[in-house]
Amino acid sequence: MKELTRRLGALALALGLGLTLAACGESSGLSKREAETYVDGLLRETYLGEFDADYLRMVDLSEEEARKTYGSGLDAETEFFMGLYNIEYPTEELRQEVRAMYAEIYAHARFEVVSAAEQDDGSFSVKVNVEPIDIVRLVDADWAETVQPFYDEYPYEVQSAMEEEAYRAMDAQWARLVVDLYQEKLPETGNLAAQTVTVQLERDRDGNYAITSEDLGRLDEAVIDYSVYANGVKEQAR
Repeated sequence: MKELTRRLGALALALGLGLTLAACGESSGLSKREAETYVDGLLRETYLGEFDADYLRMVDLSEEEARKTYGSGLDAETEFFMGLYNIEYPTEELRQEVRAMYAEIYAHARFEVVSAAEQDDGSFSVKVNVEPIDIVRLVDADWAETVQPFYDEYPYEVQSAMEEEAYRAMDAQWARLVVDLYQEKLPETGNLAAQTVTVQLERDRDGNYAITSEDLGRLDEAVIDYSVYANGVKEQAR
């Protein structure tokens, strides 16, 4: 049996511990406005491909470097998609199609940095409202009906007896089915009710601030709603 696996934060995967920013002064540390600008700029860079000048200056990043970071997020989401749907032999052409598809999905990202509050230890808590993108729910609503003909044609015993060439052809057919369903739902894509995610900007010994990898992951998981996979794995015949 193949399985659809639980989502991991693509943003955290792409950025590791995140870009750091230096405080403006040893005594004053970071201001609330700077903390808000940092988080807003990071989200815009990662999901919308927008590069705020103040944010880039704060993290000492060129626009070219920021574009690469945006691309890294798309690449991470693309590889996640292949793993989630057990597409075992994706071609480069398919990867590029899925990457472009996620750029369109990301364009629906809706978020607002609400406030920042300095903590006693000099760190900041930043509250972000995120309206999750609903495309996975739209796909899931039609999933069973869409994939059943494939399962009928390729039950487990047929798959397990296949030679490699036939299996690869079947894998390509499966990939086309899944991607086509996503493409079909793109025009209907919207957002769910806002949820609040609070992230910490922690200060290191050098006075630099960064969002923890755990908080990056929580932010990333809120941007696209994958809650249909929240209980671990969703077993499928493929």
